[in-house]
Amino acid sequence: MKKRLSKLAYKFSLGFIILGLIISATSGIIGYVKYKSTIEKQYNDNAYQIAAVAASYVDGDMLETYLDTGITDKAYTIMDERISLLRESMNANYIYAAKLTGTDLTYIYDADNPKDGLPRYGLGDKGTINPKFENDAAKILATGERVDNYFYSHSKFGYNTSAIIPVYNSEKKIVAIIGVEIAMSLIESTLREYVLYAIVFTTILTFLFISLYLMYLRKNVIAPIKTVTNNASNFVKHGNQLSEDILHIKTGDEIEVLANSLYDLEVDVNNYIENLKKVTAEKERIGAELDVAKKIQASMLPCIFPAFPDRVEFDIYASMLPAKEVGGDFYDFFLIDETHLAVVIADVSGKGVPAALFMVIAKTLIKNNAQYGKAPKEIFETVNNQLCEGNDAAMFVTAFMGILEIGSGKFTYVNAGHNPPVIKKSEGNYEWLVTKPGFVLAGMEGMRYRQDEIVLEQGDTLYMYTDGVTEATNAENELFTDPRLLDVLNNHKADNLAELLSSVKKEIDLFVKEAPQFDDITMLALKIN
Repeated sequence: MKKRLSKLAYKFSLGFIILGLIISATSGIIGYVKYKSTIEKQYNDNAYQIAAVAASYVDGDMLETYLDTGITDKAYTIMDERISLLRESMNANYIYAAKLTGTDLTYIYDADNPKDGLPRYGLGDKGTINPKFENDAAKILATGERVDNYFYSHSKFGYNTSAIIPVYNSEKKIVAIIGVEIAMSLIESTLREYVLYAIVFTTILTFLFISLYLMYLRKNVIAPIKTVTNNASNFVKHGNQLSEDILHIKTGDEIEVLANSLYDLEVDVNNYIENLKKVTAEKERIGAELDVAKKIQASMLPCIFPAFPDRVEFDIYASMLPAKEVGGDFYDFFLIDETHLAVVIADVSGKGVPAALFMVIAKTLIKNNAQYGKAPKEIFETVNNQLCEGNDAAMFVTAFMGILEIGSGKFTYVNAGHNPPVIKKSEGNYEWLVTKPGFVLAGMEGMRYRQDEIVLEQGDTLYMYTDGVTEATNAENELFTDPRLLDVLNNHKADNLAELLSSVKKEIDLFVKEAPQFDDITMLALKIN
């Protein structure tokens, strides 16, 4: 517990230190940027003021003459004295007059700065401006207006700000530029000093605040939390013994609420454990009963294949995979007599135990009525009325039933709201069996159903299924769909019946991937040999 407490104090301290450093760094950066911007603008404005004064000492017409002839006169000397005095008095690094072409300079005049140890440019000497200022200089020559760029540069001449203004002749034509450079080394030292003071001052305040606040936290937060964690640990270690100490925490804030909530939680946990023991025992009992019910349901459906090993006239195969322990889907096939085979596939509304119970009733009623030798429509009409009796749960069944006259191949069928089967004629492709779905079973008493007939010939296959096949859903909520089922059947039409149903199930699994099965999947296939 001491280790846990030290970790908590360490995290608080580290958090405040990081916060203080962030505040110090942020305030320092913001102040640095703002202060630097302000001072740089002041220096640049000063450079432009100096340039304006220097321009007043210059005769634009004479500058052209000096450049063309390469000869100076007394006026040139006076200009030299005035601009040199201006440079010295204003502490400028350089003041020069030159003709600008692109980035190339042709010097007309250069005020010497003896401190730089470099010779001054003479009349007609060549030089260049910083290439990154080319576009701004071109704009000055074109418009005569001052640009927004402050012309800051770091070069062999130091950290400077420059001002560039045009010089006009008597015809108002720009003939040259006046350039002024002012050293800004003072800014760098001033900014370093400012940042140092800001960081030191903020750091001292931050650590002072951390120290005082940690003392407060240790008394009013960490100690009560330690009490809560100790009691919570003891509750687990000592057989869920209630923690009475936490009821004495009176901080008047969320920690007190936490302590009271923890005590209430311990009471609830003890009650929950007692209830859970009862529920678990009951769940185990129900689980065992559901397992038995699953086995009973599976045993009620024909599941031994070949189902009629002594009958070579046809093959039949079926499968049912419930979504829960027990399902509402069912299939059935049985010989009514030696010359008639009945096949049934159905889907009860709902899932789980209620659907399974209703499925047992529906399956039993259909088979019992079929064994009286009734036609399919009569079977469904009778079963529908029987299922409607006492159907307080309002459950219903979609079902498809057919009776095959084995000798002739005549297949008489009836549909009660079920998915239409798929039929493959001999060497052809699978196609939907034309059927008009009637009303569901157990939906309304007195319903009348229509039956149809087809002749199944050698090589014909009939495939029946429930909507758990076509409505299987993947993680993107996409359905397997009828067209996809038809494609799968036709891709595997050469398979035997067991392989055919297995192939459909594999394609469903590949489609849904990890998505959970939400409906029963039931299939039945009949082939005429």
